[in-house]
Amino acid sequence: MNIGIQNIVPILIVFQSTLFAIYLFTYKGPKKVSNRILAFFLAVLALQFLALLNLMGQTRLEEVFAIRCIFGFLYGPLLYLYSNSLIYDYFKLKKKDVVHFIPALVILVAPMLGHYLCDRAVPLMYVILIGYILFAIGEIISYRRIMLHTHSSIDRVDLSWVIWTMTIFCSALLMDIVSQYLININRVLDIPLVHIFVLFLVNWMFYKGLKQPQIFSGISRIDEMIVRQRLEKDEKDMEGIDLEMERIEKFMESDQPFIDSDLSLNGLAHKLQMPARKLSNVINHGFQNNFMGFINDYRIELAKERFENQSDPKETILEVMFDVGFNSKSSFNTIFKEKTGLTPSEYKKKVSSI
Repeated sequence: MNIGIQNIVPILIVFQSTLFAIYLFTYKGPKKVSNRILAFFLAVLALQFLALLNLMGQTRLEEVFAIRCIFGFLYGPLLYLYSNSLIYDYFKLKKKDVVHFIPALVILVAPMLGHYLCDRAVPLMYVILIGYILFAIGEIISYRRIMLHTHSSIDRVDLSWVIWTMTIFCSALLMDIVSQYLININRVLDIPLVHIFVLFLVNWMFYKGLKQPQIFSGISRIDEMIVRQRLEKDEKDMEGIDLEMERIEKFMESDQPFIDSDLSLNGLAHKLQMPARKLSNVINHGFQNNFMGFINDYRIELAKERFENQSDPKETILEVMFDVGFNSKSSFNTIFKEKTGLTPSEYKKKVSSI
């Protein structure tokens, strides 16, 4: 095969995807299941572009041509399972998950029986792929809602990189659909834009997908149960709510549990010797807030107090940030400005001049 400029990106995709897949298969860090699923996704991507290189050559294998659409039936289930493996800390691959891959299996077996389905199956492939992506995004939205009510650190909520992964993938998919049914998408240096997007996707997924699981724990079944029930005003939980609110406020002010950046709803409930469901109901219906907002309100108030009554003039904003329970500068700045209308540095400067 003569290597032209149009072959360079597919070759890079094959090389990088294979290299990253091998690395993820052998990676000994946390979230092994997530990394294995991501490795399978990258391996499928490598195989697709290897097949593409074969089809672009002067001689092509008819066996490869017959199943050329199989890859599209694999991406959707793999992305969906990958996002679920990140979201739920109890996620495990089950035998029933094989059902997601039945269409791909049919495409693989059909040519052996004399049936060539790819020409007719491509529209269905796009529909299924888009459906899986929408389901995955729906799960992520549900996850964010649960985390807001059960965890205090906004960094644990941030799976926006997964949404961006879906966006990049959808952009490449859209360009592929346009090229297939409408017009050829513009090329850059004779390289299809869809190939450039896929190359970027490979590097993005590897960097973000490997980095994120190390700081990410996922939600538990208990977290899910609490949030599902949080809108139900259990009369028993609401009995003596004013007294419970007063007890919680006193405990928050005296013991300052919120300075723990990893504080969770279950952790605070344990400290208060109160059922987590009851605590969730008191915060939601009594304080009219979600757990994360409730905790961050105390953190911001303590930060303001530290800025207003500085015992050490050399104390930095970062020191205050860590001391009050934040572990991300961007999160601290964003939330502080939402609560006060000023950034921490602006607020510190303002109160220092008074």
